[in-house]
Amino acid sequence: MKSNKEKFLEDGYVIVDVLSQQEIDDFRHLMDALISPDVKSEDTQTRSSSFQHLGDEISDFGKEARQYYFHLLTKPGTESIHHAFHHPVVLKTVEELLGPNLIVNNASILAANEGTEYSLGWHRDIIQIPQDEIEDWIFSPRRFHNSVQINLPLVDENSLWVVPGSHFRANTEAENEAFKGSKHYAPIGAEMPGGIPVSLKAGQAVFYNNNLIHRGFTEKMKVPRRTLHMGYHSADFPPTWHFYLLNSDLLTPAYLDTLSPTMRKMMGEYLECKKQYPNMADTWKKEYNFPEEYSV
Repeated sequence: MKSNKEKFLEDGYVIVDVLSQQEIDDFRHLMDALISPDVKSEDTQTRSSSFQHLGDEISDFGKEARQYYFHLLTKPGTESIHHAFHHPVVLKTVEELLGPNLIVNNASILAANEGTEYSLGWHRDIIQIPQDEIEDWIFSPRRFHNSVQINLPLVDENSLWVVPGSHFRANTEAENEAFKGSKHYAPIGAEMPGGIPVSLKAGQAVFYNNNLIHRGFTEKMKVPRRTLHMGYHSADFPPTWHFYLLNSDLLTPAYLDTLSPTMRKMMGEYLECKKQYPNMADTWKKEYNFPEEYSV
């Protein structure tokens, strides 16, 4: 039987049972208390996703018929659910995949009301990199990708679609055709060769390599979407561009004092890493990823 790491390296993702039924119920209660799910838009017109890296305001949930993306850890009032980001099964699995001394670099909620249609174009998580600076070696197994992204749903879902094994290679000719000349996003509705849905039960998490070709897609949600989304890297290795998603300017001393001791420590480690690696633009340079080849 293959280990989680073997599956992760081969396919670019692995599914792990994380939450007990009691934990699922508890987190669902906490999430619904944050987003006020009784607010529902009378306008049922299908809308595209917002630009997710900017994040939505929790108070806006339900005002439009679309999926919402809420940043946590930098949002006062969301402390009740922060313990999800140091869940022991999550941390143990990420350590198995990447290494020890983890730094959390993304903590979010993906939420939508029942009946919502959701579609995000096929992509790799390289939106931070200018298209003319994206080179094929970034997707080579020769380069250690020090990042893992996680979806942990509180209801059954299959919103994530992936192209297994695409994380360790450049696009094929057919994939380039599907991307229509873009290195960031394929057009909405584009058919991607080899793309499959990742079916998850409530409490199961998918851990996936950000370089994997993937998309978000649901024809019409039969139940409300309630998903915890998170990302980590190992402090034993230099971080990738994904590390810079959290807005460190919001991690003020006054705000940090409101966090639990565990979360305050994790955010302190994040800020220390930011001091050590202040420039996101360095992270996709070849000399940053292969320093041994450029040392004198």
